[in-house]
Amino acid sequence: MKTFALLLLLLVIGWSPQAEPLDPRPSKAAADSVQALLRKSLPDTNRVNLLLLAGQYFIDNANGLRTKLDRAALYAKQAQLLSAELHYAPGQIQSTYLLGGLAWAAGDEAGGTSLVQAGLTQSKQHGNRQLEAFGWYLLTYSYPRTGAGLPSIIQCCQQARALYRQAGDKRREGYMLKTIADMHLLQGNSVQALQELREVLALYHASGNKRLHYTYDLLLSAHRQMGNYEEALRYGLAAIETAKATRDTSDIRVFYWRLGFVYHELNQDGQAINSFGKGLRNAQLTHNEYYMANNAGEIARILISQKKPQQALQGLLKVLAYQQRADYLGAGAAQLVNRNMAIYLAECYLALKQLDIAEKYYKQLLSMANNEATEDLDKMFIYQGAGRFYLCTKQYDKARNYLEKALALHTLGGYLLGKADIHLLLFKVDSAQARFPAAIAHFQQYKTLKDSISTDIKNKQIATLEIQYDTKKKEQNITLLTKLGLQREFQRNAFLAGAILLTLLLGVSYNRYRLKQRSNRILESKQLEINQQNRSLTQVVSEKETLLAEKEWMLKEIHHRVKNNLQIIKSLLNLQADFLTDPVALGAMRESQNRVHAMALMHQKLYQSENMTGVGMSAYIHDIVVYLITCFNRQATVRQQVVIEPVELSVVLATPLGLIINEAVTNSLKYAFPGEQPGIITVTLDQLPDQFYRLTIADDGIGITAGVRLEQGRTLGMTMIKGLSKQLEAELTITQTNGVQISLRFEVASAPARVLSVAS
Repeated sequence: MKTFALLLLLLVIGWSPQAEPLDPRPSKAAADSVQALLRKSLPDTNRVNLLLLAGQYFIDNANGLRTKLDRAALYAKQAQLLSAELHYAPGQIQSTYLLGGLAWAAGDEAGGTSLVQAGLTQSKQHGNRQLEAFGWYLLTYSYPRTGAGLPSIIQCCQQARALYRQAGDKRREGYMLKTIADMHLLQGNSVQALQELREVLALYHASGNKRLHYTYDLLLSAHRQMGNYEEALRYGLAAIETAKATRDTSDIRVFYWRLGFVYHELNQDGQAINSFGKGLRNAQLTHNEYYMANNAGEIARILISQKKPQQALQGLLKVLAYQQRADYLGAGAAQLVNRNMAIYLAECYLALKQLDIAEKYYKQLLSMANNEATEDLDKMFIYQGAGRFYLCTKQYDKARNYLEKALALHTLGGYLLGKADIHLLLFKVDSAQARFPAAIAHFQQYKTLKDSISTDIKNKQIATLEIQYDTKKKEQNITLLTKLGLQREFQRNAFLAGAILLTLLLGVSYNRYRLKQRSNRILESKQLEINQQNRSLTQVVSEKETLLAEKEWMLKEIHHRVKNNLQIIKSLLNLQADFLTDPVALGAMRESQNRVHAMALMHQKLYQSENMTGVGMSAYIHDIVVYLITCFNRQATVRQQVVIEPVELSVVLATPLGLIINEAVTNSLKYAFPGEQPGIITVTLDQLPDQFYRLTIADDGIGITAGVRLEQGRTLGMTMIKGLSKQLEAELTITQTNGVQISLRFEVASAPARVLSVAS
């Protein structure tokens, strides 16, 4: 008899904060119906199945409550006894699995594993592939999700997958492959995981399974790990839509949480907070403390980055107060919630400079990290947070110790996300202790990791194009050879026909035969000469294309290295600023960093562009203005209006224009809007007749004191603006009506091709 009690899945809250069930969980209505049937059922196999379903329901909805787990155990033992009386093997096996899961939930890991292994042995003896496969899957929960445990989990899932395939169960086979892909993601094998997840979708489609949102969620993680944020965003939105369409929203808080990370890493913090907020509200409605902490914590991190640590702390304390009045979490779940909340609270108190309280939380977290049961990924985050704390408190040896531990866990486990940030923190530690060679090495690792993802993707796209090109070229060569073969075959046939004809007419046309033979030899010689010239021409064209491609890559590499060197200079200036106390000197240092950033941004645009002859001014100018407003922390009070013609200008023009914009916008942010006065900074680039352009930078601030002529100023910024305008042979105009407006009229055709200089 095929049992419907195979719906069993022993993933109770307390083992895992979130997981897709192997089969849909019984609903409240279904559970009520099962209990009604139990009251009327006879002591047969059908009653066994009903007892198992009732026990499963109470496990799924226990939320760590001892009373519900005890009730589930009662049903499981009744099913076990009745199955033994009836000699009903499937019931005996499933009740053994259920009791094993209950032992795990009670903290008896050895007892739970022993029961699951016993059920697995029974299923093998009775040749029940479905239950044997399920036993292998349950056995995965006896291994920790650490670098040491992941290979064993993968091996168990492979055994289960093979058995489900033999049974023709495509949906469960796909589920096992999805779990394998999940483990490969934890190992950092994102490319392999991506291939496996695509196969999972094919198996799910073939089986008619429409609950694809968990697979889309893993595809988001794989693409995010590879730096392909466009695809990550697409799959994140698809996961939420599919969950809603199938009315399976029990874990939608998780999908909002992961989507929030993608928005945050795309620098769309408004969208990120909105997504985390939706996840938080769903977690509150479903009383899921784990994701209350996670979503509220990520909102707090964004607020900290926006210099709002007090607001971040208030939000966390509200969630903490809600959790503390709930008294139904199991020990395992409570530990996870407390650990995550401690991480976020520690970061808030560190941002508020309340170092004693922050250190108390970090010591609590480090104590948790010493527990062998703590997963590698959790230990890594704890060590990374502790390293950041001790860096901020100038305890550099402790900081290096914990950061190196975090880096080792990244390397051993293959966790890719965040590795660059650890190198950046180690760069700061080594710089503070004047270990400059090590500092530069860590900074180069940081830059390499930040740039490598997009570079790898581009290289793969280029490799694909090269394969397509080589295939097309081979097809053309085959066609050409075929034509030449047909031509020569025609010539041979014509020669034979002529020979026969000449033989027949030898007596009257011998002289003509000799003339035709000589003509054929001339034609063959010409054909060979033409073929040789074609081959030479093809080789020349191929070499030219190769040289052009090499030149383009060399130019991109030069721009890439120049950008990296400028970033190192900027970071060294930032390091120097940490040792300055004079506000004037700090301001000058920050402005120097902004100038270096403007030049580095231009080189970044060039090496990321397919066109190496010019810089797209619209994106370049917009990025400069947004960066400066963010740098001065005026996003809340100063708005920017950037209207730029869709034009590309040469490096000779783009570099001085970028520096002029940098100086003009900096002056507006420093002087035009004192205090928190709101205002607007407008930047436009208009095309005029006869290859002329006009660049305008204006603000609606307080303007300049009466009688002061800005163009006669002797500040470094004004000197640079006048010097660069003179270099461009541009007409510079400065007006002071309703704020300050700087206008620059220049000609593209007459742009000087010389080295950048700011001499007036």
